[in-house]
This record gives sequence, C-alpha cells and structure tokens, in this order.
Amino acid sequence: MHPVLLTFPLGRREISLHSYGLLIAAGLAIGIFVAHREGRRRGLDGGRVLDLAFWLTVSGLCGSRLAYGLVNARDFFHACVDGGSPWWHDCTRVFQVWEGGLVFYGGVAVAALVAFVFARREGWSFGDVGDLFAPALAIGHAFGRLGCFAAGCCFGKETASRLGVAFPRGSVAFDVLEAAGAIPAGSGETPPLHPTQLYEATGELAIFVALCALRPRLRRHPGRLLIVYLGLYAVLRFVVEIYRGDVLRGFLIAFETPRLAGWLGLPPAEPIFLSAGQLGSLIAVAAVAVVLVRGRRSRV
Repeated sequence: MHPVLLTFPLGRREISLHSYGLLIAAGLAIGIFVAHREGRRRGLDGGRVLDLAFWLTVSGLCGSRLAYGLVNARDFFHACVDGGSPWWHDCTRVFQVWEGGLVFYGGVAVAALVAFVFARREGWSFGDVGDLFAPALAIGHAFGRLGCFAAGCCFGKETASRLGVAFPRGSVAFDVLEAAGAIPAGSGETPPLHPTQLYEATGELAIFVALCALRPRLRRHPGRLLIVYLGLYAVLRFVVEIYRGDVLRGFLIAFETPRLAGWLGLPPAEPIFLSAGQLGSLIAVAAVAVVLVRGRRSRV
C-alpha cells in the first residue's frame, strides 16, 4: 500500500500526491467518459451531458463529505476543540477529503436531486438520465474503493483467512486501531483484516458488467437500469458492511450475534448490525421495491 505516491518539494513545503485522491479522480474520469459516450449514442447533446457530469461530481462529493461529517461529527468536534497548534489545522479536518472519508449514500442523495432539477430544465427524462449514469457510477465507485484500500480507510474486521491484509503504520487503519488500543505496542502493522475495500470494488465491477449487458434490453424502460443498480448495490453494501471493522464510526443499533458472527468467520464479540450503511441499504431496497410495485400496478 502506498497512501502517498509522490512528494514534490515546493520551497519550504512539500506537496504530496495521495493515492486516494488520484484513484477517485481516475474513477470520476472513467465514469464521465462512459456516461458521455452513452449520451452521444442516445442522441443527447454531449456538452450538456458533460455539464451535468460536472455538477453531479461536485454535488456528489459535497454530499458524501457532508454525510461523513455528520456521521463522525463527534470526532471532528473533539479534534477541533482538543487539537494542538495551529488550531485551524484540526478544525479543518472535515474538509481534508484527500485523507479519506466519503459516505456514498449521502453523495447519491444530493446528486440525484441535482440530476432531477437539471433534467427538468433540459426537458430530459429523469429515468433516462439515471440509466445514463448508473453504469458510470458503478465503475467510478469501483475505482473509489481502490482508493480506500490505498489509504487504508473503510477497512474490515480481523480475520485469520488467506484473504487478510495487514495495513502498515501511517495508514488510516493502523492509526484508528492504534488509537483504540487494538495494536500491540511496537507493532509496525495491523493484524490481518478483511479487505472490504476490495470486496466492494470487485462487486461494483461485476455490477458494471451486468448493467452494460442489460442496457440494450432495458432501453425501452426508462429508469429501470438505475433501479437495477440501486438494488444490486444495496445488497452488496449490506453484505460488505458485515465485514467492516472501522467500528469507531459506530452503529445506529448494535446487534451482537455471536453464533452468526462465528459462522461467518468473524470475531463473535463484535456487532454486525446495524450501521448507517446498512440502514441506507435497507432504505434503498425498500425504495426499489416501492418503485417496482407501482410500476406493475400502472401496467395492470
């Protein structure tokens, strides 16, 4: 892992190129390319598609960071109040996106609102816009999770399986677990952890392939491809959250299920339900179910 790829000297300071930010940028670029190409195929103005992609990117990042700040508001507050000198460094941590920390569902909610307003102004169907960007979102998010792996954030629970990955000192995983007292003194890396970032990246890539295969069949049903994406991602995210180990983000309701945890090969004392991500997944599944039921009733 390489949280920082390159460091450039600039006078008395140094500018670092973070892997997290670079992979996020790569995911955005690839996603925008995919959406622009599909938009041109559908006869849409390529320039307006790029304009929409820009506003979706800005609103998505802002919404993701805002949601992360709300989920971790207590930590950011204490970092600001109890931080050292200069005070503004710790008080601005909430804006330091390059260090990791984005809540996907928050970004999707804000970006969906922006897409709805943009589509109405352009006279486009919101369903068509959603179908246009669903595959782009899947492939872009896959690269984003690779960025999480590079930074060591969004890490998993401890595991003895061959899939386990030990994150070195300087990674988010090491810093969080060291602060929690979960790493022996003098150790230079974390215990082997589930690489949940790679689990989700692999799942997103599989969803992208599935959406590309389904797109020709669902083209006559605007919005259906977006519904498929939301349903598949919600299931993927709910399962991956079970293996997440960055417990400092907390649980909305902590359910300890030792028997189920043991069957899944997880530490029996750690809860596996119900995180903010799992709640978002349940809401997404419920929304998908409502849309599908309403769609069937309208056809009857």
